[in-house]
Amino acid sequence: MDKEQIVGTWNLISYELRLRDGIVIRPMGEGVQGILMYDAQGHVVVELMDPERRYFESGDWLKGTPEEIKEAFEGSLAYYGTYELEEHKGMILHHIQGCTFPNWSGTDQERIIELAGDKLKLITPMISLSGEELVGHLTFQRAQPGYK
Repeated sequence: MDKEQIVGTWNLISYELRLRDGIVIRPMGEGVQGILMYDAQGHVVVELMDPERRYFESGDWLKGTPEEIKEAFEGSLAYYGTYELEEHKGMILHHIQGCTFPNWSGTDQERIIELAGDKLKLITPMISLSGEELVGHLTFQRAQPGYK
């Protein structure tokens, strides 16, 4: 796989966290939505969200209740930065410049990358979330012109 094969816009079709015992968790629900964009200059943008997040009663994004803010934060993840394709390892490295999860800003996130036709899959290394060890599996489909 080379860089030209991944450059473009990809729509999220599946986001799963898999526990060691095989249990699958969908942290942003079955209808999770998202986008992944790689450009030819080496920039990456990722956004994932649960479209079922409720609206803030106040209608003001700076005036949510603690529960609304928690749900909005936990139901979305976005970051931007640069990337390096490590073809010989079957990996891609995202150099994250800014992220909605502040702990990832300024870090490098390595992912296994698999490309089959118009599907691209990113697999995380083992990570710890809520005291569980798990692996993230994100599957994207190449966006078609005029996609809505």
